[in-house]
Amino acid sequence: MFLERFESLMRERNLTKAQLIRATGITEGAIDGWRKKGTLPTSEYLGRLADFFEVSVDYLLGRQSDIGIVEVQHELTADQEEMLKIYNRLSSQDKSQLLALAKRFLS
Repeated sequence: MFLERFESLMRERNLTKAQLIRATGITEGAIDGWRKKGTLPTSEYLGRLADFFEVSVDYLLGRQSDIGIVEVQHELTADQEEMLKIYNRLSSQDKSQLLALAKRFLS
């Protein structure tokens, strides 16, 4: 069940393995193990995945059927706060352009 949910979340968000590795710090070997050997993530990796995808660990493991969206509270750094303030002052067209540019950095 885990692998089905993991692959579904990856597809829904149009993520590559490289993007997930950069965003979560999960190793390529771990991801390949899940996909090729059917192993389950460690509790640490399950927590990182749940936080990243904003779902519950129980959802990832198939122990609940609804997505179990959780709100993850993160303290923002000064740079992140400044970036958010700037972003909020932009026009919707400029926001779209900035988002597209940021996504190119992840590719």
